[in-house]
This record gives sequence, structure tokens and C-alpha cells, in this order.
Amino acid sequence: MATKKRKIIIGLTGPIAGGKGIVADFLKEKNFFYSSTSDRIREELKKRKKEITRENLQIVADDLRKKFGPKVLAKRTWDKVIKQKNNFCVIDSIRGEAEVDFLKTKPNFYLIGITAPRKLRFQRVKERNREKDPITYKSFLETDKADFKSGQGKFGRNIKKCLKKADLLLKNTGTLRELEKKINNYLKNIK
Repeated sequence: MATKKRKIIIGLTGPIAGGKGIVADFLKEKNFFYSSTSDRIREELKKRKKEITRENLQIVADDLRKKFGPKVLAKRTWDKVIKQKNNFCVIDSIRGEAEVDFLKTKPNFYLIGITAPRKLRFQRVKERNREKDPITYKSFLETDKADFKSGQGKFGRNIKKCLKKADLLLKNTGTLRELEKKINNYLKNIK
């Protein structure tokens, strides 16, 4: 009788331009199924017929947390991920402490925090030149501060507390190859 392989779910948290997207892309290349809490917000924005902007994403996320509880984005994303046949999954854009607390109750869930110094992250934002990213240092700081702490208690975004709860905290100040090596080493330890 064949034994069922255990499902491994990696969560990603960290500030804007810290490196979450790079780690997510790396995991997708390793055939991880990808989903994001931000996908749940985008789905809601489409229902509400609102433009997908960083500001609208933050407003609607906070609204959903108030209406359905602070774990709503994690719960909705977990429901999608757990139904996947793929034994390896990644949940991106975890920004709330209650989301982390909910996901940490699940078997084989591992949270990776990825961060970098603020000025380096702003430089990355300018280099990636995404249409919805803040383009001035002032607007970047406003976005960054809101992500690090917004809302009341567990109902808002709080990347600082999420990073403190990470199973692995990576400072993304080196090369892409160095970051990939750290992720590979971590995957070997949890598989």
C-alpha cells in the first residue's frame, strides 16, 4: 500500500520589495502551487468593480477583516491551497498577525519572512518600475509604514509581528543565488 506524501505549505511574509516575489517565483519553478492572500482581495475588488491599486487592495483587505474577522484572507487562501493535488504549495503576501496565527495551527505550514533595509527596498521598487508601486520616497514610506502597522490589533496589517513569528527569517541583501541557496537549504530541512 502506497503511503500518502505529506503536504508542505510555505507561507511568505515581508515588506514591499523585500523579496517575497522572488522567493515565490523560485518556489513556483520548483513546482509549488502558488496562491496569495492578495488574490483573495483582487477577487473582491473585481466583485465590487473597483480598480486594482495598492491603496484599494489595502482598503478592501482591512474592510474584509472587519466584516469577516482578521483571519479571513488566510482562511480563504488555505481553502484553495488545501484542495490542490500538489503536495507543495506556497501562500504569498501574508501581512496580518491573525493570518499567521491561523496558518500556524495547520499541519506542515512553515512561515518564511523576507526583508531588507528600507533604502534598498525603495531602490528595488524604482528598478522594478511596476505601475502601481509608489514612485517617490515619501509615498514609499507611507506605504511601508501602513504595511508594518495599520488597523487595530489583529485586524490590520502588521508585518513586524509576522516577521517575528517566522520559522525562517531571511535578510535579502545579497545576490539572487545566495537567496535561492538559503531557500534550498531550508526546503531540505523540512522535507
